[in-house]
Amino acid sequence: MAIKAVEMVRKIRDQHYEQTKNLSIEEQIKYIRNKSKELQKKLKKDGQCPSYQKHRKQIVSTVCG
Repeated sequence: MAIKAVEMVRKIRDQHYEQTKNLSIEEQIKYIRNKSKELQKKLKKDGQCPSYQKHRKQIVSTVCG
């Protein structure tokens, strides 16, 4: 079974575009930050990210400058 990575990436990209195409830059930033927080909570709750706190500062500093 082959993974159709390019097709999968395009589908995700197209979905993100549709969800954000009418947002201002500030709204896009807020949208992305909210989605990021939701994912972080889910990963932390599900125990899928055991080193969450260790890497959080590195991720935040990389993304937020």
